[in-house]
Amino acid sequence: MARITAHLDVPTDARVAFDHVADFTTTIDWDDSITESKRLDTGEVGLGSCFRVQLKVGLTTVPLEYVITAYDPPTGSEPGRVVLETKGPLHRGADDVRFRATDDGTHVTWKARFALRGPGLLLDPLLGIGFRRTAAAAVAGLERSLTGLAER
Repeated sequence: MARITAHLDVPTDARVAFDHVADFTTTIDWDDSITESKRLDTGEVGLGSCFRVQLKVGLTTVPLEYVITAYDPPTGSEPGRVVLETKGPLHRGADDVRFRATDDGTHVTWKARFALRGPGLLLDPLLGIGFRRTAAAAVAGLERSLTGLAER
């Protein structure tokens, strides 16, 4: 299983940052490994909202469906948290993102894990290297995106 933990300090309001990440259609804007992102349901983004992203892996793309399994927006001094999980016949993963208001904006803690299943399990030990590289680029993109929201 591949895992990462990243910490960001951005000048963006905690609720604005939370809403931006919880709406996983925004991944197309800040994660270069995502070639397409769309919402699969309607209504307000919240617990149970579903998203499909196309993840670029080498020369191909892989569809991943994510569901929000925890949705706790930050309020006042209370921190917020959103968890998006993906599971398919050959993979499982989760992104657990926490938001804490600071004097200068928001501290974001992103924990992600991803594992291969079934026949892909044989490749799982190699997954970590590519996952960490891709995740680091995505986190840097998210930091730029959230900082850009604050500048608007």
